[in-house]
Amino acid sequence: MTELPSEKSRKYFRKFVKAWNRGKLPRHLYSGVAALSASSQTGYRWSFASKASNADSVALQAARDEVGAATHNRASSSAGSGRLQGPTLPSAADLTLAREAADEHRSAERDYQRKRGRKEVKEQLEDMIGPKPVGREGMLEKKRAQREGDRVFRERGDEGLELDESTLMGGGSSFKDELARRDAARRRFEEKRHGPREDRVAEARERADALRQKDRATMDMFMQMAKAKFG
Repeated sequence: MTELPSEKSRKYFRKFVKAWNRGKLPRHLYSGVAALSASSQTGYRWSFASKASNADSVALQAARDEVGAATHNRASSSAGSGRLQGPTLPSAADLTLAREAADEHRSAERDYQRKRGRKEVKEQLEDMIGPKPVGREGMLEKKRAQREGDRVFRERGDEGLELDESTLMGGGSSFKDELARRDAARRRFEEKRHGPREDRVAEARERADALRQKDRATMDMFMQMAKAKFG
């Protein structure tokens, strides 16, 4: 040790201090150490100290103080528990994991609140407006009425054209009148099947207006809920 340069000597001494503080040295080196002052436990004067500069002396004194404090703390703790205790403060990695877990919890809570809010708005709208006007039962009923109308129209034959015997023999109303009546019957059938064109247009317009009102009501409710929750 006396032939080593001062820098290497300090390096090895720091390694020794770290090993001592971590309890990695043989256990018999720690046995019998009393809670003495730092000066009495580390009063040995190293041979390289005389060769060191003023800065080296300061570093050496700091190392001695560190060894003394560590020795005193370990002697006090070992007397109560019989074993060496490590640091109890959380590390930087533990703090980072804790922050990430808290962020994930807050994000999951926000998602849950948004889903719950949308569900509540949907239920409130259904209570105010009612269910959708076209459901499965409505579609089935419409198909049944359409099949019934097609059946009646087919049974009449010749696309609804009915000619009595006098017309076929040249008497009675003209063939042109029968065609006109057939066309009128076809129009009535179409109107009965689908409703008048004006009614269909009005119904489509009413549905579009209802959807727009529903969208506005939904957006207004979302805005009110957001304003009440977040200010």
